[in-house]
Amino acid sequence: MNVYMKNNQAKSPLLFIDLNNFAAYPTLAVGYLIRSLRTAHYAVNLLSPLALGVPAFARDHAEGWKDQLLRRLYFSSHPLLNRMHDRLRNLHSRWLSHPHPLMIKEVHEAIAKRPAAILISAYLTQYEMCVEIGKVAKAAGIPVLLGGPFFNLSNVTKEWLKIEGITAIVGGEVDFTVADIVDTLLAKGDLSQHKGVFLPNGKNGGIVPPLKALSMLPVPVPDFTDFPWDKYPHPIIPTMTGRGCSWGACTFCGDVISANGRTFRSRGITSVLNELKQQSETHKSKDFIFLDIKLNSDLDVWNGLIDHFQEFVPEGRWIGTVHVNHKGDNGLSAERLKAAKKAGLTRISFGLESASQSLLDEMKKGTKIEKCSDFILAAHAAGISVRTSMMQGFPGETVEDLRQTNIFLKKHFHALDRVRLSLFKPLPDTPFDRMYQKNPDKYVSLKQFKWDYKLARGLYRYHPSRNKDYRKAKRELLKIVYAINKKPLTDDARQFNGMM
Repeated sequence: MNVYMKNNQAKSPLLFIDLNNFAAYPTLAVGYLIRSLRTAHYAVNLLSPLALGVPAFARDHAEGWKDQLLRRLYFSSHPLLNRMHDRLRNLHSRWLSHPHPLMIKEVHEAIAKRPAAILISAYLTQYEMCVEIGKVAKAAGIPVLLGGPFFNLSNVTKEWLKIEGITAIVGGEVDFTVADIVDTLLAKGDLSQHKGVFLPNGKNGGIVPPLKALSMLPVPVPDFTDFPWDKYPHPIIPTMTGRGCSWGACTFCGDVISANGRTFRSRGITSVLNELKQQSETHKSKDFIFLDIKLNSDLDVWNGLIDHFQEFVPEGRWIGTVHVNHKGDNGLSAERLKAAKKAGLTRISFGLESASQSLLDEMKKGTKIEKCSDFILAAHAAGISVRTSMMQGFPGETVEDLRQTNIFLKKHFHALDRVRLSLFKPLPDTPFDRMYQKNPDKYVSLKQFKWDYKLARGLYRYHPSRNKDYRKAKRELLKIVYAINKKPLTDDARQFNGMM
């Protein structure tokens, strides 16, 4: 039954707990689900960490010596210090995932008000908080639905279904069916009749196919009215022009295996522009973040934003992430970037990963390092703040690969505002996972490899790190990244810092 065909009868109150605290703006997926539930006449009470005074986790802040010390510790792989580093990393991870006392207190008080059901939106780092919610909900006899971006992965879902008090896990795009699922939950019916629903007893409704009718997403727009707008440093509105990525071939990428990242689907420019106008008027803001995996996946939409954004949001600003592919037009020419700046594009992010072409080819990045260079210089010349993400320790990475990356970063030091450097993190169900299963002997650099499905990550030791020259080149990389991340940002870019 479509959620828009429901009758007008008022329904039971629901408690929606959004555990996302990694961004200082509303959670887009939660906004869509709340809109669908309210369209079906459910009363929804939203509980979010920031509203309770829990500080948001910010990325890419202006760095100081403590940040560099932590980075050196995190990336260090000296054989004599490995065990100590592992313990410290584990302690830091546990500290980040530990439930905040304010959140625990509020959850207890909200459940004491006896909602008909609890819906949780969680990332995999929030396991302990979900355990706490499940325990309290079970004692109160209240059913719980748990959802998040990676619960469409069967091995991950199996681990999380072990949490006591969780009635079912929802893994997939259920924008149109979430109200039907809740109807069945409250009626104590068979939830396995719904696609994307997984039960502790092993029954499930199967995988939800990728949602294709994006132009029919909840009308008028995602509902962000309950989010703590007064607590955000700057009122920034999230949106997406499409789901998935038109490239979608990178061997390491987990985004394209997430619930809404499977296959590329575009909303079309008309739907997007109308939403921008309406959300701007509703929330009294002209600043937007596009959460697309690759904002230039649909060139008609990308060019439409550049050509028409200011018509719909005069004096508005926006940021987003692009893919610098090298085959055909990617919409990132110097002329288009200048036009994008005039259209309000303030900050742009892309995945450089490495400046070694051989390593990029192994990753199946679909880009040429010369194209990346042209893009960085052109975006900087247009006055756009440039941020990039990079990866250290990809299987097969050599001293020479690191040296090439260091040379590239030094050459483009003036044009890069921030670098988000991370260790290679194997993810289940990615092309890398399949490649490793097929031929593990190829990856001789990965020692003691095993999967942690609860957190959807691979655990290993990287063998080339024992090489003295490799460690020296890596220290140089960390030094350059720190120097870039210490640079001051322009006023416009500072408003969006930490958002991507």
